[in-house]
Amino acid sequence: MVWVPLVVNIVVAMCAPALARRLPYRVKPAALTAGAVIAAAGWAWSLTLLAASFAERVPALAHRLGATVGAPPAELPPLSAGAVAVLAVGGTAGMLLAAATRIGRDLIRAERLVRRLPPGRVHIVPLGQPDACAIGGVTGGRVVITAGMINCLDSAERDAVLAHEHAHLAGGHHWLRMIVACCAAVDPLLRRLPGLVENACERWADEHAARATGQRRVLARALGKVSLATLREAQRHGPGAAGRTRSTPTTCGFDHSGVAERMTALLDGSSGTARVPGTVLLATSALAAIMIGSAVHAGTDYLAMLR
Repeated sequence: MVWVPLVVNIVVAMCAPALARRLPYRVKPAALTAGAVIAAAGWAWSLTLLAASFAERVPALAHRLGATVGAPPAELPPLSAGAVAVLAVGGTAGMLLAAATRIGRDLIRAERLVRRLPPGRVHIVPLGQPDACAIGGVTGGRVVITAGMINCLDSAERDAVLAHEHAHLAGGHHWLRMIVACCAAVDPLLRRLPGLVENACERWADEHAARATGQRRVLARALGKVSLATLREAQRHGPGAAGRTRSTPTTCGFDHSGVAERMTALLDGSSGTARVPGTVLLATSALAAIMIGSAVHAGTDYLAMLR
C-alpha cells in the first residue's frame, strides 16, 4: 500500500491540466488547492514510511530509534527503495524549508506594506509600466495600480480592473497560492499546479469583476489593452521590462497569462456551468479516497510490523 499514494500522485500530475479545464470557475481555485494538499501529503507520507523502513533495517539506526521490525524481509520494501526514500525525504525537507522561508519573507513584506498603506482606497504608484495588483497580508490587503495602467485605460476599464483586484482579496487568493507553492516544493510532480491555480484565480477574479460591474466586454477590452501596452513597454525598454517586478504568492496581479482564453470566456457572455460534471466529481472523489485510504493503511501496516 505504501506505493499507492506515489502512483496516485503521477495520475494527479498527469490529469491536473485536463481537470482544470473541466471544473467550473467558482470551485476551481479551491479544488485544485485541496488536490495539491492531499497529493503532497500522500507523497510525503509514503516517502517517510519508506525511509523509516530503511532506517529500521540498519542495525545502528534501529538501535538509536529503539525499534525493531518483526516482519520478514519479503514483506518489507526493497532496501534500495528505502535508501532512495531517505535521500528524497532529506531533499523534500530542504525544499520545503526554502519555500516556506521565501514565502514567509514575502508575507512579512506584504504585511508591512498593508499596515503602512491606509485602507479603503486604491494606491497609485508612479511607474510607466501598466500594472495593477492586490497585495495580501495577514491582516488584510491593499490594491495598487501604476500610473501607466491608469493612462492606458478609460474610466470604465479602470473600474473593471480595480474590481478584478478587489475580487482577488475577497477570494483570499494569496493564501491559496502560498499553499500550492509549498505543495509543489514538497512534491516535484506538482510543479505545474502553481501555474494552474494562478490561472484559475485570474478566471475567478474576472468573473467576479464582470458580475460586480456588469461589463464583461469592458473587462475583456481592458485585458487586451493592458496586454498590448505591456508588449510595447517591453519593446521600448528591452525584453525584461515587463517582468521586472518579481511575482510572489502574496501578490495577485492583473495577470497577462492566458489573455486570449480569458478574453474569449468574457466575450462568450456566460460564466459557464456552475455544476461540477458528474464524471469529474466521481473521478476526483475516487482519487482522494484512494490516496487517503492507502496512506492510512500503509501507516497501520508499518506500525504492525514494529510490534
